[in-house]
Amino acid sequence: MMPARNLSSMVAGNTVRSPRHFVFSAIGVVIGIGAFVFFLAGVLRVQSVLFSVFPLEEVEVIAPHTSIAGKNLSQKLTQETVDLIKRRPEVKDALPRMTLQFPAVGFGKFEGQEIRFEVGGFTDGIPTSYVGDDPKVSDRFLDNDAAGVIGPACKPELGSKGCPDRAWQYCDKVDQRCHARIPVIVSPTVLELYNTQVAQSHGLPHIGAMEQFIAERGRERMHFTIGLGDTMVAGSNLAMTAAHREVGAIMIGVSKKAKRVGLTVPIGYVERWNREFAGEAASKEFSSIVVTLRDKDRLAPFTKWLQDEPRLKLEDSLGEQFGTVVFVITIVLLAISFVIVGISAINIAHNFFMQVTERRREIGILRAVGASQRDVLMIVLGEAALIGLVSGVLGSVVAVGGSLFVDWASAAFVPDFPFKPASWFDFEWWIFAQGIGFSVLFCVVGGWLPARKAAQMEPAAALAQN
Repeated sequence: MMPARNLSSMVAGNTVRSPRHFVFSAIGVVIGIGAFVFFLAGVLRVQSVLFSVFPLEEVEVIAPHTSIAGKNLSQKLTQETVDLIKRRPEVKDALPRMTLQFPAVGFGKFEGQEIRFEVGGFTDGIPTSYVGDDPKVSDRFLDNDAAGVIGPACKPELGSKGCPDRAWQYCDKVDQRCHARIPVIVSPTVLELYNTQVAQSHGLPHIGAMEQFIAERGRERMHFTIGLGDTMVAGSNLAMTAAHREVGAIMIGVSKKAKRVGLTVPIGYVERWNREFAGEAASKEFSSIVVTLRDKDRLAPFTKWLQDEPRLKLEDSLGEQFGTVVFVITIVLLAISFVIVGISAINIAHNFFMQVTERRREIGILRAVGASQRDVLMIVLGEAALIGLVSGVLGSVVAVGGSLFVDWASAAFVPDFPFKPASWFDFEWWIFAQGIGFSVLFCVVGGWLPARKAAQMEPAAALAQN
Protein backbone atom coordinates (compact mmCIF):
# COMPACT_ATOMS: atom_id res chain seq x y z
CA MET A 1 0.00 0.00 0.00
CA MET A 2 1.28 3.47 -0.91
CA PRO A 3 2.44 5.58 2.07
CA ALA A 4 0.00 8.37 3.03
CA ARG A 5 2.61 11.08 2.35
CA ASN A 6 3.27 9.85 -1.18
CA LEU A 7 -0.46 9.46 -1.79
CA SER A 8 -1.15 13.04 -0.67
CA SER A 9 1.67 14.37 -2.83
CA MET A 10 0.41 12.53 -5.90
CA VAL A 11 -3.21 13.68 -5.33
CA ALA A 12 -2.15 17.33 -5.00
CA GLY A 13 0.16 17.11 -8.02
CA ASN A 14 -2.49 15.53 -10.26
CA THR A 15 -5.06 18.15 -9.24
CA VAL A 16 -2.77 21.12 -9.87
CA ARG A 17 -1.69 19.60 -13.18
CA SER A 18 -5.30 19.64 -14.47
CA PRO A 19 -6.71 23.08 -13.53
CA ARG A 20 -9.38 23.00 -16.21
CA HIS A 21 -10.69 19.68 -14.95
CA PHE A 22 -10.59 21.07 -11.39
CA VAL A 23 -12.59 24.21 -12.29
CA PHE A 24 -15.25 22.32 -14.29
CA SER A 25 -15.70 19.83 -11.47
CA ALA A 26 -15.77 22.43 -8.69
CA ILE A 27 -17.96 25.24 -10.03
CA GLY A 28 -21.30 23.49 -9.46
CA VAL A 29 -20.30 22.35 -5.99
CA VAL A 30 -19.24 25.88 -5.06
CA ILE A 31 -22.64 27.22 -6.08
CA GLY A 32 -24.53 24.44 -4.31
CA ILE A 33 -22.59 24.65 -1.05
CA GLY A 34 -22.71 28.45 -1.16
CA ALA A 35 -26.51 28.26 -1.43
CA PHE A 36 -26.63 25.67 1.39
CA VAL A 37 -24.57 27.80 3.81
CA PHE A 38 -26.34 31.02 2.76
CA PHE A 39 -29.85 29.60 3.24
CA LEU A 40 -29.08 27.78 6.47
CA ALA A 41 -27.47 30.84 8.10
CA GLY A 42 -30.42 32.99 6.98
CA VAL A 43 -33.01 30.58 8.33
CA LEU A 44 -31.11 30.32 11.63
CA ARG A 45 -31.31 34.09 12.08
CA VAL A 46 -35.01 34.23 11.15
CA GLN A 47 -35.74 31.46 13.64
CA SER A 48 -33.89 33.27 16.44
CA VAL A 49 -35.88 36.48 15.78
CA LEU A 50 -39.15 34.55 15.44
CA PHE A 51 -38.74 32.52 18.60
CA SER A 52 -37.72 35.61 20.59
CA VAL A 53 -41.13 37.06 19.69
CA PHE A 54 -43.08 33.78 19.88
CA PRO A 55 -41.30 31.43 22.33
CA LEU A 56 -42.87 28.02 21.74
CA GLU A 57 -41.90 26.74 25.19
CA GLU A 58 -44.09 29.44 26.72
CA VAL A 59 -47.75 29.86 25.75
CA GLU A 60 -50.74 31.76 27.08
CA VAL A 61 -53.97 29.94 27.85
CA ILE A 62 -57.27 31.80 27.60
CA ALA A 63 -60.95 30.90 27.80
CA PRO A 64 -62.89 30.89 24.51
CA HIS A 65 -65.39 33.75 24.35
CA THR A 66 -68.99 32.55 24.59
CA SER A 67 -72.10 34.73 24.76
CA ILE A 68 -75.85 34.19 24.45
CA ALA A 69 -78.27 37.09 23.98
CA GLY A 70 -75.49 39.51 24.80
CA LYS A 71 -74.63 37.79 28.09
CA ASN A 72 -71.01 36.68 28.54
CA LEU A 73 -70.96 33.00 29.43
CA SER A 74 -67.22 32.48 28.93
CA GLN A 75 -65.46 30.14 31.32
CA LYS A 76 -63.65 31.94 34.12
CA LEU A 77 -59.93 31.47 34.73
CA THR A 78 -59.31 31.18 38.46
CA GLN A 79 -56.65 29.87 40.80
CA GLU A 80 -58.27 26.41 40.51
CA THR A 81 -57.64 26.54 36.75
CA VAL A 82 -53.98 27.41 37.36
CA ASP A 83 -53.62 24.48 39.77
CA LEU A 84 -55.28 22.11 37.28
CA ILE A 85 -52.87 23.10 34.50
CA LYS A 86 -49.87 22.78 36.82
CA ARG A 87 -50.68 19.10 37.36
CA ARG A 88 -50.22 18.26 33.68
CA PRO A 89 -47.01 16.27 32.92
CA GLU A 90 -46.16 18.56 29.98
CA VAL A 91 -46.18 21.66 32.19
CA LYS A 92 -43.15 23.00 34.02
CA ASP A 93 -44.93 26.01 35.54
CA ALA A 94 -48.14 28.02 35.21
CA LEU A 95 -48.65 31.61 36.38
CA PRO A 96 -51.69 33.88 36.08
CA ARG A 97 -51.98 37.22 34.31
CA MET A 98 -54.68 39.73 35.27
CA THR A 99 -55.77 42.62 33.07
CA LEU A 100 -56.90 45.97 34.41
CA GLN A 101 -60.69 45.80 33.99
CA PHE A 102 -61.59 49.48 34.27
CA PRO A 103 -60.49 52.71 32.53
CA ALA A 104 -57.17 54.29 33.45
CA VAL A 105 -54.88 56.86 31.82
CA GLY A 106 -51.14 57.40 31.99
CA PHE A 107 -49.68 60.87 31.67
CA GLY A 108 -46.46 62.79 32.31
CA LYS A 109 -43.48 64.34 30.52
CA PHE A 110 -40.87 62.59 28.39
CA GLU A 111 -37.91 64.48 26.95
CA GLY A 112 -39.79 67.74 27.59
CA GLN A 113 -42.95 66.65 25.77
CA GLU A 114 -46.32 66.05 27.41
CA ILE A 115 -47.53 62.49 26.86
CA ARG A 116 -50.92 60.93 27.57
CA PHE A 117 -51.94 57.37 26.81
CA GLU A 118 -54.70 54.90 27.64
CA VAL A 119 -53.78 52.37 30.32
CA GLY A 120 -57.04 50.55 31.04
CA GLY A 121 -57.16 47.34 28.99
CA PHE A 122 -53.49 47.76 28.01
CA THR A 123 -52.06 46.95 31.43
CA ASP A 124 -51.81 43.63 33.18
CA GLY A 125 -50.28 42.21 36.30
CA ILE A 126 -48.00 39.20 36.71
CA PRO A 127 -46.54 37.52 39.82
CA THR A 128 -43.22 39.04 40.84
CA SER A 129 -41.69 35.55 40.77
CA TYR A 130 -42.29 35.42 37.02
CA VAL A 131 -39.37 37.83 36.44
CA GLY A 132 -37.20 36.30 39.15
CA ASP A 133 -34.73 35.00 36.56
CA ASP A 134 -34.33 38.44 34.94
CA PRO A 135 -31.65 40.30 36.96
CA LYS A 136 -32.27 43.55 35.07
CA VAL A 137 -35.71 44.06 36.62
CA SER A 138 -36.24 41.44 39.35
CA ASP A 139 -34.77 43.53 42.18
CA ARG A 140 -37.19 46.43 41.52
CA PHE A 141 -40.29 44.57 40.32
CA LEU A 142 -41.90 44.35 43.77
CA ASP A 143 -45.35 44.84 45.31
CA ASN A 144 -44.22 47.36 47.90
CA ASP A 145 -47.73 48.26 49.08
CA ALA A 146 -48.50 44.62 49.91
CA ALA A 147 -45.20 44.43 51.80
CA GLY A 148 -46.19 47.51 53.83
CA VAL A 149 -43.37 49.66 52.48
CA ILE A 150 -44.95 53.06 53.17
CA GLY A 151 -42.98 56.22 53.90
CA PRO A 152 -43.65 59.24 56.12
CA ALA A 153 -46.45 61.77 55.84
CA CYS A 154 -46.28 64.24 52.96
CA LYS A 155 -48.10 67.22 51.50
CA PRO A 156 -49.93 66.44 48.22
CA GLU A 157 -49.32 69.94 46.87
CA LEU A 158 -45.55 69.27 46.99
CA GLY A 159 -45.86 66.02 45.09
CA SER A 160 -42.81 63.75 45.23
CA LYS A 161 -40.68 66.65 46.45
CA GLY A 162 -42.07 66.07 49.93
CA CYS A 163 -40.81 62.47 50.04
CA PRO A 164 -37.34 61.31 51.17
CA ASP A 165 -36.60 59.57 47.85
CA ARG A 166 -38.37 61.52 45.12
CA ALA A 167 -36.93 59.20 42.44
CA TRP A 168 -38.74 56.16 43.82
CA GLN A 169 -41.59 57.63 45.89
CA TYR A 170 -44.69 59.73 45.28
CA CYS A 171 -47.13 61.46 47.63
CA ASP A 172 -50.49 59.67 47.66
CA LYS A 173 -53.32 62.21 47.90
CA VAL A 174 -55.66 59.72 49.65
CA ASP A 175 -53.68 58.92 52.79
CA GLN A 176 -51.10 61.72 52.33
CA ARG A 177 -48.22 59.31 52.83
CA CYS A 178 -45.16 58.59 50.68
CA HIS A 179 -45.63 55.37 48.71
CA ALA A 180 -43.15 53.49 46.52
CA ARG A 181 -43.82 54.13 42.85
CA ILE A 182 -45.52 51.31 40.95
CA PRO A 183 -42.75 49.42 39.04
CA VAL A 184 -43.60 49.08 35.34
CA ILE A 185 -41.92 46.92 32.72
CA VAL A 186 -42.53 46.79 28.97
CA SER A 187 -41.79 44.16 26.36
CA PRO A 188 -39.17 44.37 23.58
CA THR A 189 -42.12 44.68 21.18
CA VAL A 190 -43.19 47.97 22.79
CA LEU A 191 -39.60 49.22 22.62
CA GLU A 192 -39.35 48.31 18.93
CA LEU A 193 -42.69 49.99 18.17
CA TYR A 194 -41.53 53.12 19.98
CA ASN A 195 -38.19 53.25 18.15
CA THR A 196 -39.62 52.55 14.69
CA GLN A 197 -42.90 54.48 14.92
CA VAL A 198 -43.23 56.95 17.79
CA ALA A 199 -39.65 58.23 18.01
CA GLN A 200 -39.36 59.02 14.31
CA SER A 201 -42.73 60.76 14.02
CA HIS A 202 -42.38 62.85 17.20
CA GLY A 203 -38.67 63.66 17.09
CA LEU A 204 -37.93 61.69 20.25
CA PRO A 205 -34.64 59.87 20.93
CA HIS A 206 -34.25 56.21 20.03
CA ILE A 207 -33.86 53.88 23.00
CA GLY A 208 -31.24 51.16 22.77
CA ALA A 209 -30.39 49.41 26.02
CA MET A 210 -33.07 50.59 28.45
CA GLU A 211 -30.73 50.42 31.44
CA GLN A 212 -28.16 52.64 29.70
CA PHE A 213 -30.90 55.02 28.57
CA ILE A 214 -32.20 55.36 32.15
CA ALA A 215 -28.68 55.82 33.55
CA GLU A 216 -27.90 58.62 31.08
CA ARG A 217 -31.11 60.56 31.76
CA GLY A 218 -31.77 59.70 35.39
CA ARG A 219 -34.61 57.76 36.97
CA GLU A 220 -36.75 60.88 37.45
CA ARG A 221 -37.26 61.09 33.67
CA MET A 222 -38.94 57.68 33.65
CA HIS A 223 -41.70 58.77 36.05
CA PHE A 224 -45.32 59.07 35.05
CA THR A 225 -48.73 59.13 36.73
CA ILE A 226 -51.58 56.66 36.32
CA GLY A 227 -55.06 58.10 36.70
CA LEU A 228 -57.17 55.20 37.98
CA GLY A 229 -60.78 55.52 36.86
CA ASP A 230 -59.96 58.12 34.21
CA THR A 231 -60.17 57.57 30.45
CA MET A 232 -59.36 59.14 27.09
CA VAL A 233 -62.31 57.38 25.42
CA ALA A 234 -65.11 59.86 24.80
CA GLY A 235 -68.57 58.81 25.95
CA SER A 236 -67.37 56.03 28.23
CA ASN A 237 -70.03 55.27 30.84
CA LEU A 238 -68.55 52.23 32.57
CA ALA A 239 -69.81 52.10 36.15
CA MET A 240 -67.06 52.03 38.79
CA THR A 241 -67.23 51.37 42.49
CA ALA A 242 -64.63 53.99 43.50
CA ALA A 243 -63.76 57.60 42.77
CA HIS A 244 -60.94 58.62 40.43
CA ARG A 245 -57.49 58.77 42.03
CA GLU A 246 -53.87 58.97 40.93
CA VAL A 247 -50.83 56.82 41.67
CA GLY A 248 -47.17 57.29 40.75
CA ALA A 249 -45.38 54.84 38.47
CA ILE A 250 -41.85 54.37 37.19
CA MET A 251 -40.46 52.52 34.18
CA ILE A 252 -37.79 50.13 35.44
CA GLY A 253 -36.83 48.26 32.28
CA VAL A 254 -37.61 45.87 29.44
CA SER A 255 -38.49 42.20 29.86
CA LYS A 256 -39.77 39.46 27.57
CA LYS A 257 -42.14 38.54 30.40
CA ALA A 258 -44.09 41.80 30.01
CA LYS A 259 -47.36 42.20 28.10
CA ARG A 260 -46.53 42.19 24.39
CA VAL A 261 -48.23 45.54 23.75
CA GLY A 262 -48.90 47.49 26.92
CA LEU A 263 -47.62 47.89 30.48
CA THR A 264 -47.00 45.23 33.11
CA VAL A 265 -46.96 45.69 36.90
CA PRO A 266 -46.92 43.27 39.87
CA ILE A 267 -50.23 41.40 39.94
CA GLY A 268 -51.03 42.46 43.51
CA TYR A 269 -51.62 46.06 42.38
CA VAL A 270 -54.02 44.97 39.63
CA GLU A 271 -55.94 42.69 42.02
CA ARG A 272 -56.45 45.52 44.53
CA TRP A 273 -57.33 48.07 41.84
CA ASN A 274 -59.82 45.71 40.18
CA ARG A 275 -61.43 45.04 43.56
CA GLU A 276 -61.62 48.76 44.29
CA PHE A 277 -62.93 49.93 40.90
CA ALA A 278 -64.64 46.87 39.34
CA GLY A 279 -65.76 44.70 42.25
CA GLU A 280 -64.71 41.56 44.10
CA ALA A 281 -65.30 39.17 41.18
CA ALA A 282 -62.91 41.14 38.95
CA SER A 283 -60.10 40.65 41.47
CA LYS A 284 -60.36 36.85 41.27
CA GLU A 285 -60.60 36.31 37.52
CA PHE A 286 -57.45 36.02 35.44
CA SER A 287 -57.22 37.19 31.85
CA SER A 288 -54.83 34.40 30.88
CA ILE A 289 -52.45 31.82 32.30
CA VAL A 290 -48.81 31.75 31.21
CA VAL A 291 -47.73 28.14 30.80
CA THR A 292 -44.09 27.12 30.56
CA LEU A 293 -43.72 23.71 28.95
CA ARG A 294 -40.98 21.23 29.78
CA ASP A 295 -40.21 20.98 26.06
CA LYS A 296 -41.60 22.76 23.00
CA ASP A 297 -42.24 19.34 21.43
CA ARG A 298 -44.94 18.79 24.08
CA LEU A 299 -47.04 21.68 22.79
CA ALA A 300 -49.27 19.48 20.60
CA PRO A 301 -50.46 17.04 23.35
CA PHE A 302 -50.92 19.92 25.78
CA THR A 303 -53.05 21.84 23.26
CA LYS A 304 -55.18 18.73 22.65
CA TRP A 305 -55.76 18.28 26.39
CA LEU A 306 -56.71 21.96 26.75
CA GLN A 307 -59.40 21.63 24.11
CA ASP A 308 -60.79 18.30 25.40
CA GLU A 309 -60.86 18.63 29.20
CA PRO A 310 -60.95 22.20 30.56
CA ARG A 311 -62.15 23.43 27.14
CA LEU A 312 -59.62 26.23 26.97
CA LYS A 313 -57.36 27.32 24.14
CA LEU A 314 -54.09 29.09 23.42
CA GLU A 315 -54.27 32.85 23.04
CA ASP A 316 -52.83 32.53 19.54
CA SER A 317 -50.86 30.00 17.55
CA LEU A 318 -48.89 32.46 15.45
CA GLY A 319 -45.58 31.28 16.85
CA GLU A 320 -46.41 27.65 16.03
CA GLN A 321 -47.69 28.62 12.56
CA PHE A 322 -44.68 30.78 11.77
CA GLY A 323 -42.37 28.07 13.07
CA THR A 324 -44.02 25.54 10.73
CA VAL A 325 -43.73 27.93 7.78
CA VAL A 326 -40.05 28.57 8.50
CA PHE A 327 -39.44 24.83 8.84
CA VAL A 328 -41.07 24.10 5.46
CA ILE A 329 -39.17 26.94 3.76
CA THR A 330 -35.94 25.62 5.30
CA ILE A 331 -36.56 22.14 3.92
CA VAL A 332 -37.37 23.52 0.44
CA LEU A 333 -34.30 25.76 0.30
CA LEU A 334 -31.95 23.08 1.57
CA ALA A 335 -33.47 20.58 -0.88
CA ILE A 336 -32.71 23.01 -3.70
CA SER A 337 -29.13 23.28 -2.44
CA PHE A 338 -28.75 19.49 -2.35
CA VAL A 339 -30.20 19.17 -5.85
CA ILE A 340 -27.56 21.64 -7.10
CA VAL A 341 -24.79 19.72 -5.34
CA GLY A 342 -26.24 16.39 -6.54
CA ILE A 343 -26.21 17.56 -10.15
CA SER A 344 -22.64 18.73 -9.56
CA ALA A 345 -21.75 15.25 -8.29
CA ILE A 346 -23.04 13.79 -11.57
CA ASN A 347 -20.93 16.34 -13.42
CA ILE A 348 -17.93 15.32 -11.34
CA ALA A 349 -18.54 11.68 -12.22
CA HIS A 350 -18.67 12.58 -15.92
CA ASN A 351 -15.46 14.62 -15.70
CA PHE A 352 -13.66 11.87 -13.80
CA PHE A 353 -14.76 9.21 -16.31
CA MET A 354 -13.20 11.38 -19.01
CA GLN A 355 -10.08 11.84 -16.89
CA VAL A 356 -9.76 8.10 -16.31
CA THR A 357 -10.00 7.48 -20.06
CA GLU A 358 -7.38 10.16 -20.83
CA ARG A 359 -5.04 8.93 -18.08
CA ARG A 360 -5.29 5.18 -18.83
CA ARG A 361 -1.58 4.93 -19.75
CA GLU A 362 -0.61 6.74 -16.56
CA ILE A 363 -2.79 4.34 -14.57
CA GLY A 364 -1.30 1.38 -16.44
CA ILE A 365 2.23 2.52 -15.55
CA LEU A 366 1.25 2.93 -11.89
CA ARG A 367 -0.11 -0.60 -11.83
CA ALA A 368 2.95 -1.92 -13.67
CA VAL A 369 5.38 -0.46 -11.11
CA GLY A 370 3.53 -2.00 -8.18
CA ALA A 371 0.55 0.20 -7.35
CA SER A 372 -2.36 -1.87 -6.12
CA GLN A 373 -6.00 -1.47 -7.09
CA ARG A 374 -6.56 0.12 -3.67
CA ASP A 375 -3.79 2.67 -4.37
CA VAL A 376 -5.35 3.71 -7.68
CA LEU A 377 -8.78 3.88 -6.04
CA MET A 378 -7.47 6.11 -3.24
CA ILE A 379 -5.65 8.42 -5.69
CA VAL A 380 -8.81 9.14 -7.71
CA LEU A 381 -11.00 9.44 -4.60
CA GLY A 382 -8.36 11.68 -3.00
CA GLU A 383 -8.54 14.01 -6.00
CA ALA A 384 -12.34 14.09 -5.68
CA ALA A 385 -12.10 14.79 -1.93
CA LEU A 386 -9.62 17.62 -2.52
CA ILE A 387 -11.98 19.17 -5.06
CA GLY A 388 -14.77 18.86 -2.48
CA LEU A 389 -12.69 20.45 0.27
CA VAL A 390 -11.65 23.45 -1.82
CA SER A 391 -15.18 23.79 -3.24
CA GLY A 392 -16.68 23.74 0.25
CA VAL A 393 -14.35 26.48 1.45
CA LEU A 394 -14.98 28.60 -1.64
CA GLY A 395 -18.74 28.03 -1.36
CA SER A 396 -18.64 29.22 2.27
CA VAL A 397 -16.73 32.33 1.22
CA VAL A 398 -19.32 33.00 -1.51
CA ALA A 399 -22.12 32.61 1.07
CA VAL A 400 -20.50 35.08 3.47
CA GLY A 401 -19.95 37.53 0.62
CA GLY A 402 -23.59 37.20 -0.43
CA SER A 403 -24.73 37.78 3.16
CA LEU A 404 -22.67 40.97 3.41
CA PHE A 405 -24.32 42.28 0.24
CA VAL A 406 -27.82 41.44 1.54
CA ASP A 407 -27.11 43.11 4.90
CA TRP A 408 -25.80 46.22 3.13
CA ALA A 409 -28.86 46.35 0.86
CA SER A 410 -31.17 45.86 3.85
CA ALA A 411 -29.54 48.69 5.80
CA ALA A 412 -29.51 51.01 2.78
CA PHE A 413 -32.93 50.38 1.22
CA VAL A 414 -35.22 48.58 3.70
CA PRO A 415 -36.86 50.89 6.29
CA ASP A 416 -36.70 50.01 9.96
CA PHE A 417 -39.47 47.83 11.33
CA PRO A 418 -40.04 46.06 14.64
CA PHE A 419 -37.40 43.41 15.35
CA LYS A 420 -35.45 44.14 12.16
CA PRO A 421 -32.09 42.42 12.79
CA ALA A 422 -28.75 44.14 12.22
CA SER A 423 -27.77 41.08 10.17
CA TRP A 424 -30.05 38.62 8.40
CA PHE A 425 -27.58 35.76 8.88
CA ASP A 426 -26.20 33.77 11.77
CA PHE A 427 -23.05 31.93 10.69
CA GLU A 428 -22.34 29.30 13.30
CA TRP A 429 -19.18 27.20 13.00
CA TRP A 430 -21.18 24.00 12.50
CA ILE A 431 -22.85 25.48 9.38
CA PHE A 432 -19.43 25.82 7.72
CA ALA A 433 -18.45 22.35 8.96
CA GLN A 434 -21.60 20.82 7.49
CA GLY A 435 -21.16 22.70 4.22
CA ILE A 436 -17.59 21.53 3.76
CA GLY A 437 -18.45 18.01 4.94
CA PHE A 438 -21.32 17.68 2.44
CA SER A 439 -19.10 19.08 -0.30
CA VAL A 440 -16.44 16.42 0.30
CA LEU A 441 -19.07 13.69 0.63
CA PHE A 442 -20.85 14.52 -2.65
CA CYS A 443 -17.57 14.83 -4.54
CA VAL A 444 -16.34 11.46 -3.24
CA VAL A 445 -19.67 9.87 -4.15
CA GLY A 446 -19.44 11.41 -7.62
CA GLY A 447 -15.90 10.10 -8.06
CA TRP A 448 -16.56 6.59 -6.75
CA LEU A 449 -17.57 4.86 -9.99
CA PRO A 450 -14.74 6.44 -12.08
CA ALA A 451 -12.27 5.54 -9.32
CA ARG A 452 -13.54 1.97 -9.25
CA LYS A 453 -13.23 1.76 -13.03
CA ALA A 454 -9.65 3.07 -12.87
CA ALA A 455 -8.72 0.63 -10.10
CA GLN A 456 -10.00 -2.35 -12.08
CA MET A 457 -7.90 -1.56 -15.19
CA GLU A 458 -5.42 -4.27 -16.02
CA PRO A 459 -1.89 -2.83 -16.57
CA ALA A 460 -1.32 -4.65 -19.88
CA ALA A 461 -4.69 -3.59 -21.32
CA ALA A 462 -4.21 0.03 -20.24
CA LEU A 463 -0.69 0.26 -21.77
CA ALA A 464 -1.73 -1.51 -24.96
CA GLN A 465 -4.46 1.03 -25.81
CA ASN A 466 -3.45 3.91 -28.06
